[in-house]
Amino acid sequence: MHESHSDTPLSSTPRVQLPPQLRTVHGSTNLRGAHGDDAYARLLMHNACYEAMPTSNKMVVFDLGLVLRKAFNGLIYQNTRHVLVSEAREEGKMMGILSVTDFIRVMLRKFRERKRVEHALAANEEHEEEEDIGALTIAQYRDLITAEGKQLNLITVNADQSLLEAARLLSLHHIHRLPVLDPEEGSPLFILTHKRLLKFLWCFGQQLSQPEFHIRTAKELGVGAWQGIRVVFPDTPLVDCLDILLHKGVSGLPVVERNTYKVVDMYSRFDAIGIALEERANNLDVTVKEALEFKNTMRAGDRSSDVVSVRDTDTLWRAITVLVESNVHRVCAVDANGSIEGVISLSDVINFLVVKPGAALTPPVLKHHKEKKMVGDLSDGELKALLMTSASRLEEEAH
Repeated sequence: MHESHSDTPLSSTPRVQLPPQLRTVHGSTNLRGAHGDDAYARLLMHNACYEAMPTSNKMVVFDLGLVLRKAFNGLIYQNTRHVLVSEAREEGKMMGILSVTDFIRVMLRKFRERKRVEHALAANEEHEEEEDIGALTIAQYRDLITAEGKQLNLITVNADQSLLEAARLLSLHHIHRLPVLDPEEGSPLFILTHKRLLKFLWCFGQQLSQPEFHIRTAKELGVGAWQGIRVVFPDTPLVDCLDILLHKGVSGLPVVERNTYKVVDMYSRFDAIGIALEERANNLDVTVKEALEFKNTMRAGDRSSDVVSVRDTDTLWRAITVLVESNVHRVCAVDANGSIEGVISLSDVINFLVVKPGAALTPPVLKHHKEKKMVGDLSDGELKALLMTSASRLEEEAH
């Protein structure tokens, strides 16, 4: 396992560029007119992924030969949603990402296998127990889900490619995290997410005039989910909740009262980590309410999966402000009684502000990670030195 840290701050970098088309002779900006609603897309188009590198960034890398159970224990220990996976026999080549989604898939598989065996024993039927999936290596697990058609290809972006290209890749492939690689070495620098992109827009988009759509509601603009919203109840079996998170393309589920649909909590994929902390990974026979009680006890102070809401009559800009200031992945839009009306996620906002209005701008160029030489098997010290050298070079270029 490797960890590395980057010391290039987002908020203080002097290299962020406003699109020249949006500048006036006095250095101010005016977005209305010719460029209008694609201003944020143009801002990202004129800035490389380097500019969004966080101040402090931990990169965790696991080898493909690591046993899955130990890998998930490492995931829990690192308190992270994902780790990079590399192949030591191929010079540390980055092969993919292991995330909480894989953790949920394994838990559900183990739970259903246990139920199948229990049913067979109760009926005095012969049965064959499957191999313990937790005893597989990461490589064997990846082969298994590849055979089942569930393994996603690794999508990456080079640090010198534009942030607009990165936003498009996140949207096109329906992914939540995008490894950013050093364009010369091919080594991973950091993971770019929708949250990081919105933070960048929030920091530097303040220099731009607000488009007129900011004063309209998210519902009017069609930003977010407003129909067919997937929710769970406090008494919903946790296994059903996890199944929705795994198979229905959502990363978080509002928990609502059964009769009023008033929002009382939020259950996200990352909350599944709490099951392992409570040593219930092999027993999902609990309700969502019981699982949430443990989550709220263990993760005091961490608001990333809290239920945060806005009114359904609030403006889009208000919803964006709440997303950024609360540091959450989604907000619930509620009516005057607190009942669920919609859900607005980070990806919804990025797609609306950047991807859709910037569709006609310079098309992205995919960078295949196979063309790069990976150095994921460097020691902690070597990898940190490499990143520090890269950061120093960027500072020199900035001056």
